[in-house]
Amino acid sequence: MNFGSAKGPVTKFYQQDVVQKITAPHSIGIVLRCWYDAEDAPLPNPLQDPLMRSLERGEVGVSFLSEPTDKREILPESDLQLLDRSLQPGDVVKRSVDDLHSGMILDVRVKTRLEHAISKVQVDGWKTLEDLDTNRQAEIEDYVVYEDWVGQLYDENIIEVPSGQLVRLPELGSRLSVGETSENILPSPIGGVQNMLGYLFGTNRTTGLQTVIAIKHTVYVIAWLALNQTLDISTAESRQRPQRFWHGSDIGKLTLVRNRLSFQMRIGDCVQLKDTEGIPVTKHGREGEAGGVITVNSFNVTATETEVDVLWQDGNKETLRSVDLIPYMNPDEYDCWPGDHVFFIGDGGGTQAIPGVVQTVDAIQRTATILLRGKIEQVSLLELDSQGASDSSSSPEIGGLGVRRGEMVFIHAPGKNNGFEAPRVPKIGELEPWVRANPFTISGQLNGWREELANIGADIATRRSLETIDEGIINPKALPGTLSWFGEVIDLRLDGSLDVLHPDGSLGTYPLERVTRLYDGIEQLEDELYEDEEGSENQHQMHGIWDYDYHWGNGESQNSGDGYKDEEMREPDVEQSSQHTTTETIASMSPPSDPPTELITLDSTKSELEEEGEMQTQESDQNANWEKFKILSSAPPDHAYYQTSAAQPSRQFMSRLNREYRVLMNSLPENILVRAYEDRADLVRSLIIGPSNTPYQDCPFVIDWHLVDYPNTAPLAHFHSLTNGNGRAFHRNLYEEGKVCLSILNTWAGDKNESWDASRSSLLQALVSIQGLVLVQEPWFCEPAYEKLRGTEEGTMNSRLYSEKAYVLSRNFVRRTLETPFGGFEMEIHWLYYSRRLLEKVLRDSRALIKASRQQLSEGEMEKQTEQYVIPLSTGGIIALERVLTALQNLLDKGRTVNTIYI
Repeated sequence: MNFGSAKGPVTKFYQQDVVQKITAPHSIGIVLRCWYDAEDAPLPNPLQDPLMRSLERGEVGVSFLSEPTDKREILPESDLQLLDRSLQPGDVVKRSVDDLHSGMILDVRVKTRLEHAISKVQVDGWKTLEDLDTNRQAEIEDYVVYEDWVGQLYDENIIEVPSGQLVRLPELGSRLSVGETSENILPSPIGGVQNMLGYLFGTNRTTGLQTVIAIKHTVYVIAWLALNQTLDISTAESRQRPQRFWHGSDIGKLTLVRNRLSFQMRIGDCVQLKDTEGIPVTKHGREGEAGGVITVNSFNVTATETEVDVLWQDGNKETLRSVDLIPYMNPDEYDCWPGDHVFFIGDGGGTQAIPGVVQTVDAIQRTATILLRGKIEQVSLLELDSQGASDSSSSPEIGGLGVRRGEMVFIHAPGKNNGFEAPRVPKIGELEPWVRANPFTISGQLNGWREELANIGADIATRRSLETIDEGIINPKALPGTLSWFGEVIDLRLDGSLDVLHPDGSLGTYPLERVTRLYDGIEQLEDELYEDEEGSENQHQMHGIWDYDYHWGNGESQNSGDGYKDEEMREPDVEQSSQHTTTETIASMSPPSDPPTELITLDSTKSELEEEGEMQTQESDQNANWEKFKILSSAPPDHAYYQTSAAQPSRQFMSRLNREYRVLMNSLPENILVRAYEDRADLVRSLIIGPSNTPYQDCPFVIDWHLVDYPNTAPLAHFHSLTNGNGRAFHRNLYEEGKVCLSILNTWAGDKNESWDASRSSLLQALVSIQGLVLVQEPWFCEPAYEKLRGTEEGTMNSRLYSEKAYVLSRNFVRRTLETPFGGFEMEIHWLYYSRRLLEKVLRDSRALIKASRQQLSEGEMEKQTEQYVIPLSTGGIIALERVLTALQNLLDKGRTVNTIYI
């Protein structure tokens, strides 16, 4: 596919890259921030952290590990050189930013250079995973197993103070590492730690540099997530959830379960070698003292070289150095790889989704071969759903379509299944409420399980100095044949089955129906955080439901007024073209003036507006078939909020609505229609025809509105998606489930000046915002994180691909709307697409685009010939578009032969 001559800056580094300063090769660091990263939340004070300032294009934030004097720094990319790139199984990669083909990482092998953690003496040669002692103890986030339960995981650190004495310190979440040196490792005394430090030092607390000599896991706190799925119901019910805290000899009852990622070595990691002969060691402490003598044979990773196995979309496998690849940062909604489970949804015309397994993908032509109903077929990527959005039977228990490499799964007994029809796979894992307790009290003391954990750890560390304590060691590996009911997905087969590596070292192949995905505890916490960030609309909807009667039930608004300032009503000058609509012009649209004193009814409002509208119609000779604003007698049953309870509107509400109606009648752009209803003053419906020179051109989009506590709160909006499951592929601000993500609706955490304000916001502003800020020429850049990539090769390529999808899916909006017109717009839709022959134009423009794409003309000539913004189409785009055009042609032919009351 030709993307023209557009060139721009190319991303050079990515998060977790290992880099060195070109002018100071000994300065090795890890990239933590990049100039193109999304920054949805305000950054912390840069005085507290030098990395926490906004980055200019071409800058990165690096944490240097080699020198304490330049620990964290922001530098231009040109000052740095790439040494290694950290990748892991399941990551998606490309060869370059302008390469359309991508691949999936199957396996990773890392070799390292080491130095002693304390003395910094170098170890000769490169070391691999086979050279390391991997029977380490469990770390935070590791999985453990006990009596058919899978759980997810407190540490004790041994500190050497300036006097040479060793101090055993229970770690309170500091995540220390061997060799770490600081004056502040020993914390300010709190709780049980205060008693322990008092015992060790009396009143003479040591000062000066302190060094971490060893780390010993003394106490574990475990969140038990789920049970062995091969158990029968009666046995499962008898398996009570194990205790929360584990220490002493009980630790020996636990078995550690590690995935391949946990074996990966990274810069700064602390490891131990299997062969200890001839390696540098150091000794610390004094004989006869409480801390005793500790021999340190731990080593820090100072350099890495990573090699990966890649499965490309075309089915080929290759072994490459990680530095020869780049992370695929913004995967396409249609991207998939061999072995992935998908749904074939055809042209989105309501056909039942058919499950399939991807065999190969041609990313340039946007086609795929899939195993579909026992046969291999070639389809357009635009006709596939790889996310499960089109699955009407989806529920919160379903983890998506199929599984991914690197995920942990439970295996069901032979002859049993997970209870879902493939490719749906459920997920299980219950994170108990105690995990979510606040870390600290208001006074700054440890709270909840962290306080209990600290007290247990401090008590053990103190007692160890006085007596011998029976301490168990966690089992680093499962015994053969003991843990074949749980494991890590390591590969996906083309017949739809999957390979699972079990903790006991055995390998099994299973059909999808026999696995259930583990809902990881960390994943649950991350999802909850995401839901909190994205939940403003849900909170708004709940507020609207439970607070509805409170605000409207007594016939009066909670506010004595409607929030509007004293000013003359102004009708904004609204440009029809989205190119001329900006946040400034939208913000300049002033709200209506104060309400009149008399009570206004809906009937009087309609009468006045009809008289005014009739005069304006006569003056402007406006076509009666395309009235921009109209009040209908009743709300249609297909309105998204039709089932909500109606209430008697207040005087303030109707006064405000009356003035907004006047503004809508006089100021709506020609391609926006609005309908209100006599029987439901709280409901509004709008129709927007896609603006010219955008992927949405000439296509109808319907949004329903619910005015709850209006205008004190923003109206609720529901977008009617007609993509059969591909809403997010259509536009990132318009969700498949109906959410409209926009600052003015308080469904996006944008600039406060762009949020809803009862004193200056209006329905007209919201409508024009959607027309001018959402339905735009390059919708890919509507994602805030992607705006930074505007002008880059990566941004240009991704924007073109996204616009193609938006164009094809938009044509299907025409089809679905003509097949089943929305209530209240039947006459207008028929008049526009049949009488005004817009349907013919849609067909003509689309066919011209297909013809030009097939001829593979240059970009400039194609623009001249087709007058289309989206050029050229891929083969997959053509396949999907032609399927829609066939249906549209049938609708046109039918419309020509049938007499209708609308003409």
